[in-house]
Amino acid sequence: MFYVRSNVFPGVTHGEGDFEIGYVDANIGSAKLLLTHEAGTRIDSAARRESCPPVRSTSSFKSPGFDSKKSCTLFRTLVLIVVVSLGNACFAAENVWSVQKLNLNKPWDKFIDSTMRIEGRVGSFGGGQLRLLRCEAKFTIDNSKLRTVAAKNTVELTGRFKKEGSKLEFVVSDLKVVPGYAEQYESRALKLKRASADEWTELGDWASRLSQFYDDAELMKKADESYTRAIEAQYESLKPTDAEGRFALAKKIEEWKLPSRRKMELIHEGLRVQWQSLQKVEPPDPAAWQAFADGLKDQLNGTLEVFLKIPRDLKETYDQDPSATYRKANDELRSQLHRLFFVAVTRKRLLHGAASDGRDGDLIADKIDQLIPEEAALVENQRKLRLTYRLANVATATRSDVENLSALFVERSQPVEAKQALTQWVKAHELRLKGDGVIGLKQLADEYLTLLNNESVAVEYLTDAYRIDPTDDDVKSKLASLGYQWKNSRWLKGAPTNPDVPTSMAESPSGISANMTATDLRKLLGQPSSLSRAITSRGITEVWCYGPAGSSRLVVRLEQKGRDTDPKVTAVSNPR
Repeated sequence: MFYVRSNVFPGVTHGEGDFEIGYVDANIGSAKLLLTHEAGTRIDSAARRESCPPVRSTSSFKSPGFDSKKSCTLFRTLVLIVVVSLGNACFAAENVWSVQKLNLNKPWDKFIDSTMRIEGRVGSFGGGQLRLLRCEAKFTIDNSKLRTVAAKNTVELTGRFKKEGSKLEFVVSDLKVVPGYAEQYESRALKLKRASADEWTELGDWASRLSQFYDDAELMKKADESYTRAIEAQYESLKPTDAEGRFALAKKIEEWKLPSRRKMELIHEGLRVQWQSLQKVEPPDPAAWQAFADGLKDQLNGTLEVFLKIPRDLKETYDQDPSATYRKANDELRSQLHRLFFVAVTRKRLLHGAASDGRDGDLIADKIDQLIPEEAALVENQRKLRLTYRLANVATATRSDVENLSALFVERSQPVEAKQALTQWVKAHELRLKGDGVIGLKQLADEYLTLLNNESVAVEYLTDAYRIDPTDDDVKSKLASLGYQWKNSRWLKGAPTNPDVPTSMAESPSGISANMTATDLRKLLGQPSSLSRAITSRGITEVWCYGPAGSSRLVVRLEQKGRDTDPKVTAVSNPR
């Protein structure tokens, strides 16, 4: 004799419980198979073997004269009976069906005369009729059972589908008012205080399905609450170095349409983890840093919004604890933190591999100024390093380079360094120029005059050049332009003239007078045979020489001061 016992426990969607299939025979003995039908298991007629619930305890066969061949046949028979019996028992003892599930199992003719339990929200009732919200089935009920019912109550209806002609109705034999879905949620959540992320997700899915089905805002909030707890439960299990896990949680938040603040916290934290990891790679990989910085621009808003000035307090707080600072920040402040993050990454990339002596300081400063201009102090530091490098290597610079370097120091209000650059450059090749004779001495004199504004040393070199070659007109012109005259076998400084007071120059040929302009002088005497120019502390001095070299020549000295555009005559001489 075969028998089936079942004990189905109520669950959320499907029943779960024990099924015991047994057989007793006087000739071959007895057998018993105990199986468990788990919640969520479904047995279909087309695939019952595959869907058969798992065995919870092994079968046992006991008989004094037990036949193994017969036992195999008996076991196979039992398994077949189990599958068939479970298919019927799962439906017969099915736990409460939701309205959603009932709607998905049309047509309902197949359930005629099968006892069912259906749960849903009351829509309308009265006159022996009851309707559930979002359900097309018609329920007939004794009015006496409706006394405790109110609109939108959640009820559990027990009964059967009946059909009379073409009319199909569910005849309610019992009605129970059960806790509403919000109450059910709270009850289930109370049991999940230390639940896993999967358990919170399952509860969230349940609340989400119901909230969407009934368009219930309160249940949607409950679903969001469960999903939020699922996120936090999963977050607590992540390792501190798991960036991808944080990104995955951020994606879930987006899928579940939860508030974006937590999503951005996880993305930011994941990016910080990645950045820490990138900085530990050996050898350093600046290309990877560049790619990471480009990624920041795509993932974090505000990375390209340049600060007028970096908020130092915010930067210090963020550098000390990026994640905590980010969590506390409002949305506007977070955009600023995104920029600080981008600036830090870009700064490290630009400074990596920079020459320690500052030779590439200007190049790095230009890039910093272009990409992160708020780092003005860093730009200034790099430019200082470059200037220091140029000053240290001034001996190998060209004259135009050293003049440019000196001008830069002047612009930066560093007159000492400006003078130092010129002095070091002149001193660096002074010895070599001394060995070049008259040409070298004249060049040195010019450099001392024009670069260092040192007339006394310039005159020393010019007089040295004159001693070597007294016939060099250029040397004599330069000395004359500085106000020196050849007297008593030596070059002496002449008495200064006052260019502002016209004086008679009777001794000068052709009517040359003081303060005559260079233009007028050229009209009077024509183009000079030679012309030399010197920059002195008084301005620009020019010496015009008329007559053939080696003879007694007319030498006219002109000076250009202040805003004058045309030099004026200040002295006339005939040196021998």
